[in-house]
Amino acid sequence: MSKKVLTIDDSKTVRLIITKHLSVFGLEILEAENGEAGVAKAKEGKPDLILLDYNMPVMDGHQALLALKDDPSTSPIPVIMLTTETVQDTVLKLIKLGLKDFIAKPFTREILLKKVNSVLPIYEGDEPPTPENVQTALAGPPAPPGSEGKTIILAIDDKANILKMVEEYLGDQYFVIQAETGAAAEEAMKKNRIDYMFLDLTMPDMNWSDIYATYLKTVKDASPKKVAVMTLRTAEADISKAAGHSIQVTLYKPFTAPDVANVMENLLALASGKKLPWLERHGNIRILRCPGDKNPKINAFVTALNTEVRKEVEGMAEDGLKELIIDLGEGFLSSVNIAQKFIDFIGYTAKLQLDIRLVVESAQAREAAKNFSEIAHLPTDMSMEFALKAFEG
Repeated sequence: MSKKVLTIDDSKTVRLIITKHLSVFGLEILEAENGEAGVAKAKEGKPDLILLDYNMPVMDGHQALLALKDDPSTSPIPVIMLTTETVQDTVLKLIKLGLKDFIAKPFTREILLKKVNSVLPIYEGDEPPTPENVQTALAGPPAPPGSEGKTIILAIDDKANILKMVEEYLGDQYFVIQAETGAAAEEAMKKNRIDYMFLDLTMPDMNWSDIYATYLKTVKDASPKKVAVMTLRTAEADISKAAGHSIQVTLYKPFTAPDVANVMENLLALASGKKLPWLERHGNIRILRCPGDKNPKINAFVTALNTEVRKEVEGMAEDGLKELIIDLGEGFLSSVNIAQKFIDFIGYTAKLQLDIRLVVESAQAREAAKNFSEIAHLPTDMSMEFALKAFEG
């Protein structure tokens, strides 16, 4: 996902110069011709950096900076002021308001790039690349030999059998690079073009978040939408941390070929700007995973139960598919309000004449589920593996 820079300046020439020098680094340039329009564009476009002129009509840079820092939605965005006003008292006053840095007009390409790079890294090293070398620097590492025409996946796991399964399930259509350590993964990122990544959350030699940080810093076009994390379904804390890093796709262990295919399909959908479906596919079986009460996705999921989830279930029934597994996360039914909405949803699935199996991992949660007469009659399994075998057998 490309980074955004908003340039707010009443001079079209200055905006053109900034666009010329920064767009070649893959940055998306947003423009506004005065402070008022710039503040509105910042709220709408959520840029990663704002270049703000000081002297402008309608609303000057000082007023615009005040407005930006006074709004919680734009306050965190770093601002660099472009100004001919370099009096120390004025600059200090602006810095106290939250200004990150300033660029004195007129400025050179090198000064602009250095100032931007100090806030929003766009190149490596102390000196910016020459115009002739920018494209070479941005090209990134080449595709590995033998991968011609294929999407490249970096699979990271300390278990050789896990890596072998990922390659076996995806290798016909994709090119899979295997890494059994965090260090090997980082080396692979530096040497090879990487399109998507499957990342284990329990690497012994390096914290997964450090590997992920290296990915965001190193890989061209890196995005959380192109990453799937691999973990046990019971690892709620790790899954929540990944969600906190905007990673939306999880491959649960143990997995099968349809599970991996479904995850890859979800990654491709996300990368193209589509929303993830709530129902996972496993052949003709559909799986609905209800997040635990500690999962940050729980509120969105509960809201979707009466909207998007119902629509997907309707589509499932219209396609003649009847088998639905519902995986209840730890503590999902602990809230009376959530439990009632879930019971209403189960009633709706009954009208569609679906065959439902519940997956409830812990004995305590299974006992809690029995307290609800509306779902107590449903077949309940201790694991997803058992539920799948019950339908497939």
